[in-house]
Amino acid sequence: MVETERRPPKSGAINALQKEDSPVHRWYRFVLSFPPHLVRQYLKAFNLTSTALVLDPFCGTGTTLVESKKHRVRSLGCDAHPFAATVSRVKTNWKLDPQILRKNLRLILRRANSESSKHGLEALSLDSLMFQETVAVNGYKLTEEEERVLPTGFLSQRPLRRLLVLRDAIEGAVEQNSSREFFLVALAHVTSNGAGNFAFGPEIYRTKPKPDYDVAGHFARHSETMIHDLTEMQKIGPADVQSEVHEKDARDLSELPNDISAVITSPPYPNEKDYTRTTRVESILLRIVTNRETLREVKESMLRSNTRNVFVSDRDGEEVRDIRSIQRVCEQIERRRIELKKDSGFEKLYHKVVAHYFGGMRRHLRTLRPKLRKNAKLAYVVGDQLSFLMVPVATAALLAEVAEKEGYRKIGCDLWRERVGTRVKNSETNEKTARVREEILILQA
Repeated sequence: MVETERRPPKSGAINALQKEDSPVHRWYRFVLSFPPHLVRQYLKAFNLTSTALVLDPFCGTGTTLVESKKHRVRSLGCDAHPFAATVSRVKTNWKLDPQILRKNLRLILRRANSESSKHGLEALSLDSLMFQETVAVNGYKLTEEEERVLPTGFLSQRPLRRLLVLRDAIEGAVEQNSSREFFLVALAHVTSNGAGNFAFGPEIYRTKPKPDYDVAGHFARHSETMIHDLTEMQKIGPADVQSEVHEKDARDLSELPNDISAVITSPPYPNEKDYTRTTRVESILLRIVTNRETLREVKESMLRSNTRNVFVSDRDGEEVRDIRSIQRVCEQIERRRIELKKDSGFEKLYHKVVAHYFGGMRRHLRTLRPKLRKNAKLAYVVGDQLSFLMVPVATAALLAEVAEKEGYRKIGCDLWRERVGTRVKNSETNEKTARVREEILILQA
């Protein structure tokens, strides 16, 4: 029996990565990821064992997949963003040889140290000092097109050059693709957790510029941590548990197998968070986003959830014309925009984002249903929103209506946490804090 309406603490700490969950999850963690202990809760609630197959159709950086693997439950993940799919693929591949990885790490650091010295980038710590060797000299700068899609001020020049030197060393020293991706994910972690001039609160924002940063030292330490975690997982035994990752739009799951036992996922919420911007720097460094055209391709493949990935040709909104409650929210947003005289191009798209979001989710649920075992249970972590001119969007309740239209049955809605939302005016106190609910919508096929 799935519990409903449990009231957790009103604190962001509930989403924090617990110390005991750190192995593997810490390799690279998307700032908006839900916590591993939430996945454990539903693995247990749904009574999932080694014979089950769990799907996360919006797998991000692999929280559901890693936690399922730790508990010896087979898993399948999809994400439209190539960077997220790469991270998930690395975090669920526990068959790499730790000894070979350590050998590769030494070679990478030797190459990087040699190149850094040639370009006036002396080593900043003992961790980054290795034996010298000669390799070809490169320019170590982004292309003009890459510069155009890099958020202004997110990387200072010397840390950027060190990152590029290390990236080229990884690509030059490691022949096996899975091992190369392992070290590129370590590089991505260093970028977002030290070398870059950006942080999250929860929105991504620019921080004070760093004149320099010990990229090689941080990379060496984090790579060793990853290798240590990998070794421990291999000792425990679940390395052979199946976990597949596909780079795929969740609105078309027609190629997935037909024996999915359960879904545990957190799709994007309808808001103004540009998910491609949150991982933009890492995507550029890994050559996933190389210009505006490749960035647009990534955005077009993703569920519509913000005005930065809505395009003229989009038709997902037509999928929910018959759901009056969603149409009322869209109409209220547009009326509010007109009343407030908000006339920017993005503001004019607010109501369309909501329609496209729920229409895209309807397409997702429709293509998913034939892939599910009879009576399969699904857990969707979603949050209510006030992002569009403070008009309430009850995401879980509206998504439940969409699901019921596609033949699912709502069997619960667990309150996970309440977040502090935008401050709004109050006639008595002049200001109050709006709280928005994050819930786990439980469906049954």
